[in-house]
Amino acid sequence: MLLLKSILAGLIAVIVAAIVLPAGIAYYLMWTTHPDKPGQEIAVGFDPVYAARSPVSWIIAALVFALGFYWEYRRLKAR
Repeated sequence: MLLLKSILAGLIAVIVAAIVLPAGIAYYLMWTTHPDKPGQEIAVGFDPVYAARSPVSWIIAALVFALGFYWEYRRLKAR
């Protein structure tokens, strides 16, 4: 049960990071790359297919999973 809860915590961490990280980056880009002239528009795009094929995305997902797993495992092991 200890490992199952830790795996679930790791998966939840990956899901939260997959939603919060792109939203945070888009928010940051929206406020830092504002247009010079009023009335001018900008667009922020996100391609999930490219992100899924990128090895960097998989490395980040593995690190986030490992951190979530380790955090929960350590917390449950201390009981």
